[in-house]
Amino acid sequence: MDDAQRLLDWRNDLLTRAMSKTVGHVEMDTHVAWLTARLERADPQLFIAEVEGEPVGTFRLDDDEISFTIAPLHRGRGYAKQMLCMAREMFGSFRAEVKRDNLASARAAAAAGHRVELI
Repeated sequence: MDDAQRLLDWRNDLLTRAMSKTVGHVEMDTHVAWLTARLERADPQLFIAEVEGEPVGTFRLDDDEISFTIAPLHRGRGYAKQMLCMAREMFGSFRAEVKRDNLASARAAAAAGHRVELI
């Protein structure tokens, strides 16, 4: 829960929203309800990636799907591929649904060994 505001800020970033399945702005109360339910799961499968102690991105696993985002200030540094490679090494290969015009995310997921489905 300590990361609730950070995760919400990343989620509500304009580019993140444009590339997400759900493009609307998320309010804090809605986000906290979602995060609370997620963290109450026996295995939340929600992770924050750090580089030298600095949070740079997040991914979550749902059944056979991986969802991910990189913090706006850390985009373009190759962190998505690194994070997704780590996820594959730890948990195996997943399906990544990526919007057709999100070439960077599609490339990162494919290079990390995940199955990309363009939507």
